Amino acid sequence: MAEVAQFTAHRSPKKMILMVGLLVMLGGLLVLVDPSSLVPGDGLTTSGSRRYRSLEVLAFVAPWIGWFAIVVAAAFVPRILRRGVEIHVGPEGITYPPALKEVLPWDRIVRIAVRKMSIYRVLSVDISDADRFPIRPMARKIAKLNKSSGDFGDINIETNRSDGNFDELLAVVEQYCPVER
Repeated sequence: MAEVAQFTAHRSPKKMILMVGLLVMLGGLLVLVDPSSLVPGDGLTTSGSRRYRSLEVLAFVAPWIGWFAIVVAAAFVPRILRRGVEIHVGPEGITYPPALKEVLPWDRIVRIAVRKMSIYRVLSVDISDADRFPIRPMARKIAKLNKSSGDFGDINIETNRSDGNFDELLAVVEQYCPVER
C-alpha cells in the first residue's frame, strides 16, 4: 500500500525570537536616534519645500513608530512560548491555524499558486465560497489587502514562523492539488 503524503510544520520559537528581536531593534533605533538632525537649519522653521517638510514629518513620527514597533513586539512574546502545529497538509486537506479556524478540504480549493512576497515564497490559496468559509478575521483582512496589491489568494501560507521547509510543503501539496508556478 502506498504511503500517504503528509507535511507537518510546528511553530519555531527560534524564528519567532529572531523576528521579535529585529522588531525591537528597529523600534529602539527609531526611538533613540534623533531624526531631526536630518532636517537642515533650525528644524521646523525651515523653508517650505516639500522635501524639508517630509523630513520634518519623519522626524516627528519616527519615535512614535518606534514605540509602536516595541509594543507590537511585546505582544508577540506569548506567541513565542506557544507550541503547536503551524501547518499540516494531509489527505483531509490543509490545516493552517494562523488563518483557518478548521481544516480546509481539498474540494473547497479552487486554485493554489506559488507567489513571492518580498523575499519569501507563499502558497496563495483561493477558496470556493471564501466568504462563508471560517477564516480568522485578521487573516481575512490581510488577504483582502494582499489581493488588492497583487495576485494573492484568500489565504497565503508561508513557512517563516515554522520549522518547516517551503519546498517540502510544496512537494506534498502538489500530490493532492495542481500548483501554479
